[in-house]
Amino acid sequence: MSMEVPKGRVQTLSRSEEVHLKQLWAHLFQHWGIHVNSEQVLAAQKTGPKTADASVANGTSPSSSSHAKNGDAKPSKKSGKLFSKFRKATSSSGSSESKDSRERPRATSAASRRSAEDIEQRYVPSMTHQAFNDLSAKEVSENFWDMIRTDYPDNLILRFLRARKWDTDKALGMLAHTLHWRLKEARPDAIIRGGERAAYEDNETGYIKNIELCKASLHGFDLKGRPVVLVRPKLHHASDQTEDEMKKYCLLIIEQARMFLKEPVDCATILFDLTGFSMSNMDYSPVQYLISCFEAQYPECLGHLFIHKAPWIFPPIWNIIKNWLDPVVASKIVFTKNTEDLAKYLPMKYIPKYLGGDDDYDYDSFNKPTESSDTKLKDIETRDAILKDRKDIIQSFIEATKNWIESSDETTSKKWLDAKISISKELTENYRKLDPYVRSRSTYDLNGTLKV
Repeated sequence: MSMEVPKGRVQTLSRSEEVHLKQLWAHLFQHWGIHVNSEQVLAAQKTGPKTADASVANGTSPSSSSHAKNGDAKPSKKSGKLFSKFRKATSSSGSSESKDSRERPRATSAASRRSAEDIEQRYVPSMTHQAFNDLSAKEVSENFWDMIRTDYPDNLILRFLRARKWDTDKALGMLAHTLHWRLKEARPDAIIRGGERAAYEDNETGYIKNIELCKASLHGFDLKGRPVVLVRPKLHHASDQTEDEMKKYCLLIIEQARMFLKEPVDCATILFDLTGFSMSNMDYSPVQYLISCFEAQYPECLGHLFIHKAPWIFPPIWNIIKNWLDPVVASKIVFTKNTEDLAKYLPMKYIPKYLGGDDDYDYDSFNKPTESSDTKLKDIETRDAILKDRKDIIQSFIEATKNWIESSDETTSKKWLDAKISISKELTENYRKLDPYVRSRSTYDLNGTLKV
């Protein structure tokens, strides 16, 4: 069954939204050392959204110059400020382009209350410099493409634009900080690739305990096709793990949830089942960490968050937690009391039997991965062949994006946007082939519920 593509995705962009997406790609390409004539779209950013966005969408530039005529991509002053502080002499990854490739699209293929204004202020353009000043263009580019799994590259970027209300500067700052966080701090790509097996190999006892208790389990989908994460706080005790082990477990679950996403679905639903919850289970640290992740590192990834069967001791706890929430995240939270409440959002076949539904999935079952379940990780030859294909597809996507940014009229722009969508589908299929050669099998791969 095909699902309707929501607004603000690459398949459903308005003219002004498309301009903002072009601007963000132009800034990324500038940092990566990829030549693109972006003066027209960046002039729109400099002039202002209402007048300039319309002019770019109609194929006219608010300010033309000899640079546009001779093909030189002279960056605007604003764009230069964004990246001049962190461009490194050794970070050139520029690409040459043939006339043939440019003319023919690829056919096949928070500890205190924060207002919305407070959140926006965290991502002023100057912070982009801080995020990138210790990262080379090469590692930023590599991490960005590593971050792409079954996502479309444009739709991943659009999460940040939607989260920052289509402010290109703030979306760029937010994306920069996420890439910095993924590279230098949390390293979630290493966590998902190592999977549960890495916890045993590293003998991280608290991390292992979280995994074996199945405190959070992925199974089923809500009525909008979003994967559901069932969290059972009654199984949690702060003394069972270190803070780092708890964070690692949270990221494992979030990244595993991403593996279940299929276009056009781009977010997950979380069901906090407070059955059996007591004060001995209360731990504010993971709550704060999850909130910060969804607000700052995984924007637009949360569909709904259900708080189910909250006991009488919960209201004072909620009074504290709700003051940490960004209004957008707070709007996703729904309190449910019984099966009928859940059935408004989840089909009965995916509501656990112990909560009155029809799902007899064993939420306490864990399939421990072994070396024999990861035999493909040793097949370096096949992995490298798929990676070579992936590199070629990425280069095709970059060429199509350059042509799209430089498009002088709406018809040409649409032609290259369609080409980008087609190439994105190829990139998704390529990752499906690559996945077992780069990611350790999870309990969901082993029990057959995850089909990448």
